[in-house]
Amino acid sequence: MNILLVSNLYPPQELGGYGRCMADFAWGLLQRGHALRVLSSDAPYLGPAAHGPCGEVVNRQLKLKGSFASGVQLLRDPGHCAAIDHHNRAVLAAELASRPVDALLLGNLDLLGPELLAALLEPGLPLLHHMGFVAPPFAPHQWPAAAHYQMVCASRAVRQALVQAGLPVGHSPVVYPGARLDLLTSGGSEHWGTLGNPGRPLKVCFAGLLMGSKGPHTLLEAAAQLHQQGVSIQVNLAGNRFEPGYWERMQSFAQQCGLEGLVNWVGPLQRRELARFFNLHQIGVFPSIHPEAFGIVAAEMQACGLALISSGVGGAAELVDDGKTGLLFQAGDASQLARQLRRLIEEPGLLGALQRSGQARVRAHFSVEQAAAQLEQLWQQVQPAGSATSAASRGRVTF
Repeated sequence: MNILLVSNLYPPQELGGYGRCMADFAWGLLQRGHALRVLSSDAPYLGPAAHGPCGEVVNRQLKLKGSFASGVQLLRDPGHCAAIDHHNRAVLAAELASRPVDALLLGNLDLLGPELLAALLEPGLPLLHHMGFVAPPFAPHQWPAAAHYQMVCASRAVRQALVQAGLPVGHSPVVYPGARLDLLTSGGSEHWGTLGNPGRPLKVCFAGLLMGSKGPHTLLEAAAQLHQQGVSIQVNLAGNRFEPGYWERMQSFAQQCGLEGLVNWVGPLQRRELARFFNLHQIGVFPSIHPEAFGIVAAEMQACGLALISSGVGGAAELVDDGKTGLLFQAGDASQLARQLRRLIEEPGLLGALQRSGQARVRAHFSVEQAAAQLEQLWQQVQPAGSATSAASRGRVTF
């Protein structure tokens, strides 16, 4: 198939996991022999306007109705927004006219708006809209009553949240973002010995945007408690600064608690760099406070053989069988997180068991290859506009 992928941002211009999710889908679909190109915006403050990670051509002529620089900034002027919608429709029409397109994959509509979705529906092509957020992309009354439109959810938690928001997605398929297993190798079977002492400190990592809702401060608070209890611990954090002043406050906290030199920020990392980063640790912590659609980075940690300790908010819970493939703690509860970390020191065999079982589960159920195969099957089920298969006969609820 000739596939056009449309999303607000596309790597190397990205903020977090969802941009990488769409690029991973592109990789998986290319691996399956499809032709693919990308339509997105240009956000130079997030990186160069280059080709995608797999060399895929990216047309970055779409315009956003706002900016993601220093947080989300929305345009408020209706005339300016209308002009952007007109521009985006023209860019989309030119892109569709330039080459054959058999199917559409739509990602994040933030700062593009549902107006672009209406334009995407006009050609009547099978359109899969992958929802990687628990917040709805549009109001229930804006639901597209079109047989060639199918919303696909990144987790069961996303589907449930969208149903609660009033969208008719109770029977929508779930396609997990998945992990790029080809990029994520285990760091080896080193015998760590007794942990938590100066010779073998507990090595714990976080990866994600540095902002309050992602919860890395909870990890620092837990590290401070363990440090006060005499446990040797090193905490390394990777990712972009997103919330102004947040990293500075964490640095100040670390200094006050005597963690200076034990907590390090390594900045944003590319995919292969991130895999090497994970391999330097025994434990990955996913401490998000607000519900996540899924949590690709948690799956990546497990794929690299780390024991995962997760707050399990939203779809992140679907990765962890507590006590078997990882450990859970209450979001924002640093004391409970500290206790779970301490368990990996005090309970013989638990660390290795979680590392092995978590890695096996991700490799069996949460790969990008599986996700790409699911998308391919869904396009075959979604009929182009004008086909004999109606929305009702496929069980779709329309407004």
